[in-house]
Amino acid sequence: MYKITVFYDGNGMAWSHDYADALEAFESFAKFTDIGFANEYKTVNLSMPTGKMYTKVIDRMGKVTIK
Repeated sequence: MYKITVFYDGNGMAWSHDYADALEAFESFAKFTDIGFANEYKTVNLSMPTGKMYTKVIDRMGKVTIK
C-alpha cells in the first residue's frame, strides 16, 4: 500500500490518500507543484510499502526540495 500525506506550514495532516498501484501513487506525487492553501510551505510525503518515504517540500517562492 502506498500513501500520500500533505501538511501545510508544519501543522497537522491536511490530506491523505492510499494507493494500491505504485505508478498511480508516483504520478499523483509528481502533480503536487505549488503550496496550495499553505502560507509558507507545503510538505508532501509518499510512503512506500517497504518503509521508504519520499518527501517533497514546496516553499512560497516556488522552490521544490525532494528528499
